Amino acid sequence: MVGAGPVGLTMGCALRTLGIDHVVIDRAPGPAAHSRASAVHVRTLESLAAIGVADELVARSIPGRTFTVRDAEKVLLSIPFAELDTPYPYALSIPQMTTEEVLAERYAALGGTVHRTTSLLDLRDSFPGSTASIVDSDGVVRAIDARYVIGADGIHSTVRDRIGVGFPGGARPQTFMLAEVTMDWHGPEDEVVTFYFSPRGLGAVAKIPGDLYRVVALVGDDAGVPTREDVQEVIDTRGPGAAGGRVREVMMASNWRVHERLADSFRRGPVFLVGDAGHVHSPVGGQGLNTGVQDALNLAWKLAAVLDGTAAPALLDTYDAERRPVAAGVLGFTGTLTEISTQTNPASIGLRNEVLDSVAQLPAFRSWLATRLAGLHIGYPGEDGPHAPGPGRRVAPRRGMAPGIGWTLVIPPAADAVAVKEAAEASVTPITVLPADDATHATLVRPDGYVALTAGADAAATLPAGLA
Repeated sequence: MVGAGPVGLTMGCALRTLGIDHVVIDRAPGPAAHSRASAVHVRTLESLAAIGVADELVARSIPGRTFTVRDAEKVLLSIPFAELDTPYPYALSIPQMTTEEVLAERYAALGGTVHRTTSLLDLRDSFPGSTASIVDSDGVVRAIDARYVIGADGIHSTVRDRIGVGFPGGARPQTFMLAEVTMDWHGPEDEVVTFYFSPRGLGAVAKIPGDLYRVVALVGDDAGVPTREDVQEVIDTRGPGAAGGRVREVMMASNWRVHERLADSFRRGPVFLVGDAGHVHSPVGGQGLNTGVQDALNLAWKLAAVLDGTAAPALLDTYDAERRPVAAGVLGFTGTLTEISTQTNPASIGLRNEVLDSVAQLPAFRSWLATRLAGLHIGYPGEDGPHAPGPGRRVAPRRGMAPGIGWTLVIPPAADAVAVKEAAEASVTPITVLPADDATHATLVRPDGYVALTAGADAAATLPAGLA
């Protein structure tokens, strides 16, 4: 695997948990020194619980229970996460470097090693896998024969380049300012991020651990590196005003443009792309890291099943079929949010704010947006069956489900528990059988938390089909 950012480390933790031998290389000498992605959403936390890091991430973060859009002090839209069906009814404000630290600690605890300052030079086919040529900081070149290769090496992916997969798209015309500051803040504290849709342009403030605040704003193309005065002006003219916050010191600042790209394929032969190597999009909505983490969990269990012989190689075809449409949907969703957020025409701004103020009164809209931001809407192709929602639907975590990355069979009281347990024990794939008094049908849950199969009283007989 090439790349040891949060997505690569998630993949590494999952592979260690599943007992799959692998090698991880990364060209950087260590984790990212600055925060980039700063939000971890509900579905991602549910996924990361499988590798044992969710609770530690919560402990090192600031959980936000609402997502809010304001015009100065007026609330235009407030989206609560508290009503979501999940053990994690919030979004975490946490710097990417902290997320990487937690994942790196877990990877090391699982026995993993990242080979730092080591780069990929080339990939060549060596049926049935690939041979990777790598070089370390001393200039020593080595060849590694691997059954599969995973590119988790970001937007400028060497893996993607070497396998010749296109990465169409481009940069948006707007320039954004990003600053992390210390600040005397008198604005809202219980919001994971507060967006200010001001006539002067977009501004956003998020509290992050370390007594810091992240400030993002739309700026001119000729803007220089943001200063304390620049950040203060954003607070004064787009946020709650001078009384709302006084910037003390700028700890980190830069300008950047949003890139939106989607790889033509997430797989070519034995090589797979995950995270930013396959898709990049606007940070509005905080979906980037979250989408990549779920790429990793989707692919990891499938690789393990194929490598241990419990699934046919065709299972790996479902990675691209399932995850690429999700990434395309994220590009569309975050692109729309960016268009809405970056209006500069006064008439358009006024109309946008009026519409937001109106739709915010609709419970169905608030629920839809909360579910979408949290990632709980994600599902994969499959037809609903006669008993319940069909394959590909998310299953909310339950106490007693398989620990780690494993299969769970949830059975209703009416099921023949003895027959089901005997069928599960006879399977070559370990399955945790979970009786549930509130279940109306049997549900076989994949290791990544999605429905593989639903059945009625014939759960024992249909179990093998769900594992195929």
